[in-house]
Parts: sequence; structure tokens; C-alpha cells
Amino acid sequence: MKEVAQKKAEALTRAITTDPRWDLQDELMCQVFGYTVFGYLFGVGRLTCFMDVEDILQLAVAQLTGLGIGPQYADGLMRHAFGIFTHENDESLHSQLIGIGHSHFASPETSVLVDAIFSNTEKIRAIS
Repeated sequence: MKEVAQKKAEALTRAITTDPRWDLQDELMCQVFGYTVFGYLFGVGRLTCFMDVEDILQLAVAQLTGLGIGPQYADGLMRHAFGIFTHENDESLHSQLIGIGHSHFASPETSVLVDAIFSNTEKIRAIS
């Protein structure tokens, strides 16, 4: 089942990073990508593929490091995302981004999720 999760992870990452709006140099965009993709992959990994949490974290980290994001930064970001995700009463912005990704894990179409990453980046930028 890990192969299924890997394929879905790679397909989503490819859909986002081949979009002309993608900018690896935009730290905020990379963070929005990370938190959103974590939520998506946690849903796919845990609920569809029955993967262990560590395997899901490694899959999420691999998506970030595959783009050239430093391994320590990527690992810290994904572990922080997991901590937020498992904290029952967290209503932070990061939690909302994770929830957006998680809410799309069963959808066969990813265009709405791809658009959400870019629109949420701009919304956050506007309020910062």
C-alpha cells in the first residue's frame, strides 16, 4: 500500500510544482505547501493505505526534500505539522491548512487542492 501513497504524493507534488504559480524561492508558499500536503498525505497514508505514522512523515518529508528543501527543515516542519494535527483543540492557521489537505485526501481530482495552496498563500500574505 505504500506504493499507492507514494504515487498519490508524487502526483500531487508534480501538479503543484509544475503550475506556473509555483515558486520554490517563496518560503511562505513552501510552508503552505508543506502543511497542506501533510494533511493530504496523512489522510491517504493512514486512512487509505493503513501506513504507520513514521512512514507517512517520511513520505511527506520526501516530497519537500525532493524539491530541494533542506532535510532538517523538512523533517522539523512535518513533525510540527503532526503535532498540530494531533492536538485536539488547535485552531491555528497551520491547523487549518492541514485540515484543507486532509479534507481532499479521498478526492480523485486534485485541481481544487492545488488552487487552494496558491490562493491560501496569497490570503496569508495579504494579512501578514
